[in-house]
Amino acid sequence: MKHPVVVGLQYGDEGKGKITDSLAKQAEWVIRFNGGSNAGHTLWLNGQKLVTHSVPSGVLYSHVKNFIGAGCVIHPLALKKELEELAGAGAKLGSDRLLIDSRAHLTLPIHLALDGAREAGASGIGTTKKGIGPTYTSKTDRSGIRVAQLDAPDLEERIRFLLEVFNPILKAAGQTESTLKENLEVIRVAQQLIGPHVSREATPFYDIAKKSRCVLEGAQGILLDIDHGTYPYVTSSNTIPAFASIGTPFPSSRIGRILGVAKAYLTRVGQGPMPTELHDETGQRIREKGHEFGATTGRPRRTGWLDLDELRLSVRLSDCSGIVLTKSDILSGEAKVAARIDGKLVEFEGWSSVTEGEALHPKMETFVQAIEKHVGIPVVALGTGADRAAMFWRRPIDDFWSDDVST
Repeated sequence: MKHPVVVGLQYGDEGKGKITDSLAKQAEWVIRFNGGSNAGHTLWLNGQKLVTHSVPSGVLYSHVKNFIGAGCVIHPLALKKELEELAGAGAKLGSDRLLIDSRAHLTLPIHLALDGAREAGASGIGTTKKGIGPTYTSKTDRSGIRVAQLDAPDLEERIRFLLEVFNPILKAAGQTESTLKENLEVIRVAQQLIGPHVSREATPFYDIAKKSRCVLEGAQGILLDIDHGTYPYVTSSNTIPAFASIGTPFPSSRIGRILGVAKAYLTRVGQGPMPTELHDETGQRIREKGHEFGATTGRPRRTGWLDLDELRLSVRLSDCSGIVLTKSDILSGEAKVAARIDGKLVEFEGWSSVTEGEALHPKMETFVQAIEKHVGIPVVALGTGADRAAMFWRRPIDDFWSDDVST
């Protein structure tokens, strides 16, 4: 059996959570393989908005087990708040439904302080200030704290070393140094909260992948990949689906179809290039109609027309076999829509609704065909509204577990 991977093809916020949720209905595991609490996957259930940050998007199905992989970073206080909010909405996640790889790294107050100090200076790039970058820095610096070390006898000594490495940076930036006390307080929360969920399996999905349906879920978007994105305006982890085998870990031979998620338009938060950005009333209208405000920070997102040149690049980097075009309904009612093709904006007639009867609206179909022609792969589904059921699938969803990934 091969298993689908869901990734974003733009700058994040594409609606990956909704697509993962759609696939999760037929799955037994949903696995998150990168990122941290800087992500925000929005799910809608009967008009109620739920946002996951670190927890995988399989939470709404009681039969689904959720796994936070080794490639992720975890902020204990943010995770505690997230689990409390999910429980309040009826999505309770005990140790039987949420597992956390013991090799995932912890985001501590020192990391938050470092992130805030950078963003306050001239080198800021518009991060969420959730401490993600500094956590990955301490990971590669080999001074980080892993989930596995929460019960280590030398844990306090390890945290002292972490502070010795990074507090001088805060001091040089004129910021208050992080204290041992505040970091230990978060560690105590982590010990109580995370302890029951820890998975210490070296290869957790080697056997599971042979018999149980899994969905691998990425955070952020391809164009924010630390190596292949619009550096330096990128996230701090690898977002391309090749990382799913590393960040889980998951047997690479079991990776199946890669579904790339993209909006029918473009949004971005923070700094960085955006050739199709709209600074006019149209951009503001799309922002308000699409509720384009960060699920994690609440920041208004920059809006623009769909960039098919960037989308083609993302498709090639991710090797995805199908595109899910979300929020097509947000452009309904626009007299004209546009897309960047070969460096130029091309206009299309707008559509009054995404579908007409049991088919796509003819003008929506024309837009979709232009995407497919330029990008080279099919649009397999479209989002028609906010609710989890508001989807128009152009091929059976059950196909995405097929062993044949070429069709």
